[in-house]
Parts: sequence; C-alpha cells; structure tokens
Amino acid sequence: RHSSATASVALRISSGMDTTTTTLLDGTSVLADPDLQEHTAKAGSLAVRGFFKWVTFEVLGHAVLATLCTGTSYVLFQYILNVENINVNLLPHVLIGMVLGVILVARIVNGSQQATSAAGSVIAFASTLRTVAMLSCNVSETLTINAGADHEKKATTKFRYELVRLLNLSFYCYTLMLKGLKLVTPPASLIPLEGGVMEAEVLSVVSCPTAMVCKWITSLLEEQRQAARITDQQVSVMTTELIKLMKVYQDTHGLQFTPMPAMLNGFSYFFVVVWVYSMAPVIAMMEMHDNGDLNNEGFGLGLAFSFFLALFYFGLYEAGKIIEQPLAGVVDLLPIDEMGHTLSDDLSNLVDDPNDEVPVFLPRPPDARNGKI
Repeated sequence: RHSSATASVALRISSGMDTTTTTLLDGTSVLADPDLQEHTAKAGSLAVRGFFKWVTFEVLGHAVLATLCTGTSYVLFQYILNVENINVNLLPHVLIGMVLGVILVARIVNGSQQATSAAGSVIAFASTLRTVAMLSCNVSETLTINAGADHEKKATTKFRYELVRLLNLSFYCYTLMLKGLKLVTPPASLIPLEGGVMEAEVLSVVSCPTAMVCKWITSLLEEQRQAARITDQQVSVMTTELIKLMKVYQDTHGLQFTPMPAMLNGFSYFFVVVWVYSMAPVIAMMEMHDNGDLNNEGFGLGLAFSFFLALFYFGLYEAGKIIEQPLAGVVDLLPIDEMGHTLSDDLSNLVDDPNDEVPVFLPRPPDARNGKI
C-alpha cells in the first residue's frame, strides 16, 4: 500500500498536477488536493468530448435536406411558377417556433435533472461503501490467550480482506449496471481465495449482482456476530448502511426502467420536422420578396439560414434525448473508472488493517504513455 501511495505521487508529478506546498500564517502546510485535481481534469475531459455529441448524422442530414428544400423552393417560385411580389406573414411560424423551442428546452432540463440525480446516486453509493469499511473497525479479536489468539487473528484478518473485496465487487457490479453491462467473469483481483468459480457462476446467473454481493456482506457480518467479534448494536448500524446502499442501487436501477415520455418525444419530433421543413419555402419566399433575383448573395444567406435553423432545432431535439437514457449521460460525464480506483484505495485504508494484509483490489492500470503506475 505504501508503494501505491509513492506511485500515486509520481503520477501526479508526471501528469503536471500542482504539487506545490503552501505554508499558511498559522504554520500549517497545505497543497491543492491532487485527487480532486485528477477527478476534475478527467470530468472536464469527458465534458469536452460531449460538446458536439448532439451533432449526429441524422441532425446533419436534416439540416442539409432543409437547405436543399429552401434552394428548390427558391428555384421553383422563380423559374417554374413565376411567382412575384410574395408577401409572407412570419408571425404564425415565429409563435410556433417559440413554443416549440420552450418544449425542446424543457426536455433537456428534465433529462439533465435525471442525469444529475443519477450522478448523485453514484457518489452516495461510494460514500456508503466507505462508511461500511470504516464501521468494520469495530470487529476485533475476542480471545487473547495463546490457544485461541492465533485463530481469532486469522479469522479477523480474513473478515477484513473479504469485506473490502466484497465492497469493491459491489461497486464494480454497480458501475457495470450504469454502463448497461452484466458481469460474466469478475476481475482476477476480485476473485476470492476460495470458491471463486462458484461465486462467479452465481453473479453471472442472478439478475441483480450488486444485491447478491450485499447479501454476502450481510452473511459475513452475521458470522462475526455469532463469533462475538461484534455486538448486535454494531451489526444493526452496519446493516442500516447496507439498506441505504440497496436503496441507492434501486433508485439508480429504476432510472433504466422509468418509462420515457414517449408521447412528448413523438410530439416534439413531429412538430420539429413539420416546422423546419415548412419554414424552408417561407425563407425562399422572403428572399424573393426582398431581392427578387436568384443571382445575388441573398440566395446564399437564405440557404445558410435554413441550414443553421434546422441544425439548431434538430440539435435541441437530439440533446434532449438524454431524457431517454439518463444513466448513459452519467457514464459520459463522470470518470466512473477513476472513481472506482480511488474508492478501492480508500477502502483498503479505512479498514483496520495493522498488518497491511488488505490490498488495493482495483489499482490504477499501468499507462506507459502518461507515466501512470
């Protein structure tokens, strides 16, 4: 564990993080939180990647098609229908466009609120795991005589090891659920010393692996209670935390099955299509009324206006699709894997482990390019 801490410091220096120590007026030495810097930088990087995710092939296709409709309408009115002196009233389209814009923005706000709620659940889940690890310090050896002290020490050490392993496994299964994945074979570092094959088979069969891991943690605590290594009151406190853990899991899992507002989505998409494509001939009529000639810059401006107008409204609709998959938005915006590595390190440090026998089960993977250890 000490080597892990040294490697973490080396990583922060090599990655350009601010490790400068500052001395306050009272003599206290402080420095910027490197873990917070790392998570913030990673979250910012993920956010930058999502800046233009709304620009899909479908959105660009609609924008190009709306532009072609405007150009076609212009040519049709000018050379085929020979329409002249057209005066178009934009008020109906403007009013409908404003209402439609409010509806599209409301979809984005609603989806963002659900994604924010899911992100809070991820943080609450990790926080509860840390609390359980801290409360496990109440478990201690009951015998001190030579005949039983060695047995009790080994049993307590095994409990600490298994508890931290299961806490890591629960968060690992939880993150897989966020990504829409199902565990088949756990990582080698999370396979138990005994019964690993059976455990992996159970986790691959059950529909809720995280709940099964919480059940195993409950059984582990009951074993310690029966061995009188922990009191009933202490077990009750830790069980309460496990109940909170399951509630957070159920709240997050429920977001996957919450019925999306299909009627609102269908209504929004239908009227976005109707409004944008009906706006194309209106723009052509406006340009003909103002300029009257195909060979002028007004024609090009009309095409550009049609393109960006369609891009704006279809982009708003695409951005609002987060309401359909809020957990996908969380995975895109939160550094889930990095949170797991940090949590694993915290769990091994929070548990009472005087002999340093509880490892960091999910260490950061090596990355030769960035000098990560």
